[in-house]
Amino acid sequence: MAANPPTGPGNIEIFAKRDMVAIEGYAAQAGQKADITVTRGGSVIGMTSGTVDTTGFLEVNHPGGVCWGMVTPNIQGGDEVKVQFADGSSDGAVTGSAKIDSVEKVELPATAAAGDVEGQVVVKGTYGEDVDPARMEVEIVNPDMRDMGIGERAIGWPSDDAPTTYAIEGTAANNEFTVTYGFFSAAERDAALAGDPAVATWQADATGGVEMQLGLTISEFKEIDGPGFGGCPAGPTGQAANPPANVFASANGSGSITATWERATVPADAPAITGYKLIAKDTVLNQEVSTYVGADATTATLRGLVDSQAYPVEVVAMNGQSSSTAASGGTVMVSDAAPSEPGAPAAASGVSVKDGAMAGSAEVTWTTAAANGSAVTGYRVDAMAADGTVAAKADAGAGATSATVTGLTAGTEYGFVVTAISTAGETPAEPVQYAVGSPELTAPTAPTVVRVVPGNGSANVEWLSATAGNTPITGYVLTATPESGAPIKVEAAANATSASLTGLTNGTTYTLSLVAASAAGNSEPASFGSNASVTLTPNDQLTGTAEFRTREREWRISGSASITTSNTITITNADGARIGTATVGADGAWTYRGRNSTSAYTPTIKVTSSAGGAATINATSRR
Repeated sequence: MAANPPTGPGNIEIFAKRDMVAIEGYAAQAGQKADITVTRGGSVIGMTSGTVDTTGFLEVNHPGGVCWGMVTPNIQGGDEVKVQFADGSSDGAVTGSAKIDSVEKVELPATAAAGDVEGQVVVKGTYGEDVDPARMEVEIVNPDMRDMGIGERAIGWPSDDAPTTYAIEGTAANNEFTVTYGFFSAAERDAALAGDPAVATWQADATGGVEMQLGLTISEFKEIDGPGFGGCPAGPTGQAANPPANVFASANGSGSITATWERATVPADAPAITGYKLIAKDTVLNQEVSTYVGADATTATLRGLVDSQAYPVEVVAMNGQSSSTAASGGTVMVSDAAPSEPGAPAAASGVSVKDGAMAGSAEVTWTTAAANGSAVTGYRVDAMAADGTVAAKADAGAGATSATVTGLTAGTEYGFVVTAISTAGETPAEPVQYAVGSPELTAPTAPTVVRVVPGNGSANVEWLSATAGNTPITGYVLTATPESGAPIKVEAAANATSASLTGLTNGTTYTLSLVAASAAGNSEPASFGSNASVTLTPNDQLTGTAEFRTREREWRISGSASITTSNTITITNADGARIGTATVGADGAWTYRGRNSTSAYTPTIKVTSSAGGAATINATSRR
């Protein structure tokens, strides 16, 4: 998720199950119109517009906010939310994939001993590769808990300052998480069970040089996935299919008409195609003659029509509702003569060529070819070299009117041939000669670093992709340069958004550099933000919680470490007295339990890793 955070100080909050989006903190755009879109796989599945209030706030699909236009999108993990303001500025965030799958209560026997867990709530869920578990929180909210022994309206995991009135243990590894909330009575457990569980994930944090908790996704377990808030449009389950494309109809002999078409598509998350309806309109009797075929059909025949009568022909796609009609164009004269064999389509017309946006490319446009008894299924564009060979080519769909051919040599003339394709054959248009231009090559823009995560002799760097100039990005080069000695360099692929540096020396400060490479040269170095992430001292990153139970003089301490090579955590109190040690597991978790401790309670304790790095964490006390 770190690859596409909002830029700050504005924040985008996505409530996935409610299909709700809220933007906040955009004070610089107060009073402006904001266009908000949701895209999936490059296709827009929801859009709306509204005016940002004086505080920089606007929300969609919530009381007091604006509705989605036409259809309320079913927002899912991976969907991208984009905000475009009237002043030309923009922002975006990607929906996190984390979700809760189950919430269960656990019965435990009641005991007379104070502080014993007598009831549990276990929350389980999953998350994808887009989610960093270190930037994920599982929370239960119920205001009734505030007046009970819990004392909190919301209890979350992980937490650095969890109260002593409940116990939390959790794990997140291998794309699954489990959080167990322990309570000191069954009544407290039942109050938590009646609350609203949710999992929240963030795209950005302070280590990347950007504001904490930007790009927030919240998935609420008890919310209904779907419809628009009262008065707002219905969700995609109520959306009709798109009409079929390239409908072609012809007389088939003996009072019949046969039509062919391309399979229809449906809007995102709308019901699947269930079938098609072929319609011939009898303009004499002012009625329709129709037939139905299945979802996989691309052809159908109508019989019992009147010979020597002309019929307009249409096809409708069905998915529980009817699409708009797709006409075959003109009318079909019914004849009792045997049908002729379908022929190859006519040639595309109006072919023209110009330089493409990228060096060594050409953009070819044309007017669609007319069918000849068989629907056009696509186009092929060939760039012919002087010796008659195909130097490069591009394919386009049935309804396309343009394609970009890449891999050409600047300054060279080619003959560009557009060929219409159908099941009955292919028809090329006349070649158009064009010499590809030789533009001055421009390097890409600089990438922007969003996070630096130090490790044991290593560091992982994440960035936003650079924008290519007029030559493709060929890769990225990440370099770590110490104050003395040789720099360490790693190369990443053109589509990479992260890379790891290894072979670093713990405790040494490195200056980082990241550039995007291309045939036109490297970009300017990336910005690492204004904080200390521009230099790097790799050390273990530690978090933890601690509780001291005075009756048994028992320490209960647990936490996580960023380095998971079986390193050891040493724990001391604020006076320097040794409490104990713990070994870090493969998932980064560590735990210490020790009764009859000789180390006195202090409000803070220090944890130190054998891999380098230390942290001070708060400690609480109870009987």
